[in-house]
Amino acid sequence: MKKPVVYAVIPARGGSKRLPRKNVQMLWGKPLIYWAVRACQQSSYISECYVSTEDDEIASLAEQFGAKLIRRPAQLAGDAAFKQDVIVHAAESFAHKPDLVVSVQANSPEVRAADLDAAIAKLIENDRSEIFSVDESLLQNAAFRVMKYDYVFQKSLSTYCGVFVTRYVDVHTMEDIQFLEQNSQPSDR
Repeated sequence: MKKPVVYAVIPARGGSKRLPRKNVQMLWGKPLIYWAVRACQQSSYISECYVSTEDDEIASLAEQFGAKLIRRPAQLAGDAAFKQDVIVHAAESFAHKPDLVVSVQANSPEVRAADLDAAIAKLIENDRSEIFSVDESLLQNAAFRVMKYDYVFQKSLSTYCGVFVTRYVDVHTMEDIQFLEQNSQPSDR
């Protein structure tokens, strides 16, 4: 099988409630959004990395870090917006249709390119339609989700899916940032 064309989408809105301005909070000397962009750029599969946002500061940082920008409409930027709708909007805006789409959460700064690559390879090798990240208890976390392009638009329950176990800390509070600063390091990210 030829190497698939893979695009990443990082949803990053500016209006987070639990931790205001979450995606621009500093962690390990960089804004939170940096770590997701970096992981995508270091992936051996991902050829294009997009950040979907309505926020000017996040947009500026995303472009500064080398991501492409997708301006999110207001109806996809509020508290009631579903992440999958944001991914659909992004996929509809691609100039070319990729084989796979990877959704990567900006608030999961421990995501590593090696894990993204392993999850993508798992999808390919096992002929799955999607792979989503789970914690060690096998409960879904939102760190990342790898999908065949057509599955971005599905309206039914997932079929032919698999999981990838991670030990990531999702950032939702300042305490989460402090925990990561004290207990994790970006050197191998």
